[in-house]
Amino acid sequence: MLLFSTCIVIPMMSESMLVAALPNIEHEFAASGIFVAWILPVVLLVGAALSPFFGTLGDAFGRKWVLAICLLFYVAGVMFAGFAWDIWSLLVFRAMQGIGIAASPIAYALVSEQFPVHKIPFGISVLAASYGAGTFAGIFIGSYIINYLGWRWTYYLLTPVVIAHLLAIILMVRPSVHTFKKEIDWKGAFALLMTMFFLMLAMSVVYEDGIWSYNSAIPVILCIIAGYIFVKTEKTAIMPAIDIAMLKKPVIILISLTAFIVNCATFMLIQAMPFVVQAPTGLFMEERFVGLIMIPGSIADMIASPLCGAWMRRRSAKIPLYTGSLMMVAAPLCFILFPLSLSLLAVVWMLFSGGMGIVATAYMIITINSVPSERTAGATGLLHSGINIGGMLGPIIAGIFLAAYSFETYIAGELWVVPESTAYNLIFGLGLLMAVAVFVLVLMIIRQISANSKTTKELSGI
Repeated sequence: MLLFSTCIVIPMMSESMLVAALPNIEHEFAASGIFVAWILPVVLLVGAALSPFFGTLGDAFGRKWVLAICLLFYVAGVMFAGFAWDIWSLLVFRAMQGIGIAASPIAYALVSEQFPVHKIPFGISVLAASYGAGTFAGIFIGSYIINYLGWRWTYYLLTPVVIAHLLAIILMVRPSVHTFKKEIDWKGAFALLMTMFFLMLAMSVVYEDGIWSYNSAIPVILCIIAGYIFVKTEKTAIMPAIDIAMLKKPVIILISLTAFIVNCATFMLIQAMPFVVQAPTGLFMEERFVGLIMIPGSIADMIASPLCGAWMRRRSAKIPLYTGSLMMVAAPLCFILFPLSLSLLAVVWMLFSGGMGIVATAYMIITINSVPSERTAGATGLLHSGINIGGMLGPIIAGIFLAAYSFETYIAGELWVVPESTAYNLIFGLGLLMAVAVFVLVLMIIRQISANSKTTKELSGI
C-alpha cells in the first residue's frame, strides 16, 4: 500500500512544489503569465493523454513493469528540471514528469488485483487520499524550500527520493498474475495527446492575440481535426486507449464530467492561490505562507478521503457525495462574501479540498464497481483522462484572468507584473459556478445509481 500510494504522492509533490514559485519563475524567466500558467498543466497534459494508454498497456504486458518504465521517465524529468535554463526547457522537463502522473491508474489496478476483495475500497480511498497527501507535502515543503533556497532546490532534494522509490517498486512489487494480450492503441494515444495539446495552445493563443484572429483559429482547427481522428481511431481499435463503449453507460458519462469539472476548478484555484498570497493586491506575504495557508486543506483531503471510502464500504455513496459537493460550493462563496485574510484563505481551502477529496473518492469507487475486473485499469485510465484534462485547463483559465487583469509595479526596486484583485474575484466566482455544476451532477449520479440498483433488484426477482 505504501509503494502504491507513493506512486501518486511523489508525482503530486513534484506537481505542487512549484506552486509557491510561480510568481518568481515568471519574473526570473521574464515569461508571459499565460505561458507560466503552463507549468502546472503541462504535467497533466501528458498524464491525461497517456493515462488510459498506460492502463491498457499494463493490462496487456503486466502492470508492475509498465509502472516501472513510467517511473523511469518520471525520474529523468525530475533530475533535469532543476537545471532548466528558460521557461521552455522547464516545460519540457515538466512534461516528462507527466508520465509519472499517467502511471497512477496502474496503481489503482494493482490494488484491485492484489488486495483482498473486502479491502479494495479501503485501498482505493488511501490512493485517493494520496493526492491530498502529495499536494500537502509538495506545497508545504516546497514553499519553505523556495523561500530559503530557491525553486530549483525542490528538484535537487526530490531526485534521490524518486530514485529510491523506483528501485523499491522494481524489487518489492509482485508481477501481475494475469495479463490480457491485446492490441495496443498507439495511434489513439498520440491522437489524444495532440488533441489536448492543441486545445491548451488554442486557449493560450486566443488570449495572447486579444481578439479572435486567424492565428488563434489555427490551433482550434488542429484540435478539432486531431479530436476527430482520435474518435475514429477509438471506434475501430481492438483495444482502444479509451474505450468509447464505456461512455454508453450514463453513470460513467456523469462521473467523467464530474471529474473534469472538479479538477478544473481545483487547479484553477491552485494556480491563483500563490498570487493571492504573495501579490501586493492580495496578502503580500512570503512564499512560505502559501504552504501554511494550504496545509488545512491538504489535511482535510487526507482525512476525508479514507472516511468516504469507509462509509461507502458499509453504506452508500449518497451522503458523501452530498457532503463533498456542498463543501465545494461553500468554499468560493466564503471567498466572495468575506474580507480577504489569512484565516479566510485557510478556511476556504480546507472546505474546498475536503469536499473535493470526498467527491473524488466516491466517483473512483463507483467507477471501479461499474466495470469488469479485466478492464479496471482501462476504466480508471478513462476517468483519469477526465481528471487530468480538467487539471490541465484549470491553470490556463486562471492564467488568462491573472494576465488579463494585471499591471506593472516596482517591488524592492524591480519591475513586476502583478494581478489586480478583480482577477481573484473572477477566478473564485467561476469556481463557485463550477462547484454548483458539480452538485447538480451529483444529484444526477445518485439518481442513476438508484435506478440501476432498482433494475438489478427487479431482474434478480427481489
